[in-house]
Amino acid sequence: MENASKALIMAAGVLIGVLILSLAAFLFLDFGATSESVYSQMESQQLTQYNAQYTVYSGRNDITIYEIISLANLAKENNDYYKYYTDYEDVYKVQVFFPKYQNLQDESSNEKQNLINLYNAVDNNGNLITKFKCKTIEYHDSGGRVRLVKFEI
Repeated sequence: MENASKALIMAAGVLIGVLILSLAAFLFLDFGATSESVYSQMESQQLTQYNAQYTVYSGRNDITIYEIISLANLAKENNDYYKYYTDYEDVYKVQVFFPKYQNLQDESSNEKQNLINLYNAVDNNGNLITKFKCKTIEYHDSGGRVRLVKFEI
């Protein structure tokens, strides 16, 4: 009887050990999935915040030359930051199209100043006469970041 009692105690110990290992494996997998989900949500939120800098102009037809130049400078900053990444052209590059300029972000400061001088005429109330429309916003196929913002008069 004594041996049977020891065998039951040993079996119970093994069973408890298996339960503890199973619980540890379950928690490890569950926490791994949770952290992956949190990381994915953070990545999605960062993408939304990044794109919002460009998509704020979507559908608007009251955009000033100052806003366009600011956006071109933002695109240039972005391009300068990511230009050495191997997937720069496919994921990170941003272009600003403006009448007569397919890459406004790459124009010189003098050229941008000339555009400001050309389009900064005001009416009697002090409002800019020339307003622009955001015609198109396109996204990179890989990554979903803004690739192109196109303006027209």
